[in-house]
Amino acid sequence: MFRKQSIYLFISSAVNFFIMALIIYNDSQDNLMDICLGVTAASGNFFLYTIFLYKKKNLQLKMIRVFSILYFIFGCYITFFTNLEYSSFIVFGIFTTCIFSFVATKYIKKDVDLVSSSNRIR
Repeated sequence: MFRKQSIYLFISSAVNFFIMALIIYNDSQDNLMDICLGVTAASGNFFLYTIFLYKKKNLQLKMIRVFSILYFIFGCYITFFTNLEYSSFIVFGIFTTCIFSFVATKYIKKDVDLVSSSNRIR
C-alpha cells in the first residue's frame, strides 16, 4: 500500500543526507560543523528508521514529534546564536526537514484516527 508519510519521511532523510554531503564537500573544520554533521547524519538515519515503524503508528508519531521539536530547536540555535558563513543553507535544510516531518505526522495521525474509528465501529 502506498503511504504518503513514508514518502515525506524519506524526503526528510534525503535532505539531511544532502546537508551532510554539503558539509563534507565544503570540508569545514569548525567544531559546530562537526556537531551539525553528526546531527544531520543521525537525523537522516532516524527518519529512515521511523519509516519501518509503520506497524506501531502511535510510537512512530510520538518519536517523530519529539525529534522534530528537538531538531527545530537545533535549527533555531544555528540561526540565532552562531555565525556561520553558510548557515542559511543548513537552516533552510533543517526547516525543510521539519516541515516534511510535520506533514508526515499529519498523515500518521490520520491513520491512527482511522484505526481508532474502525475499532469503535466494531
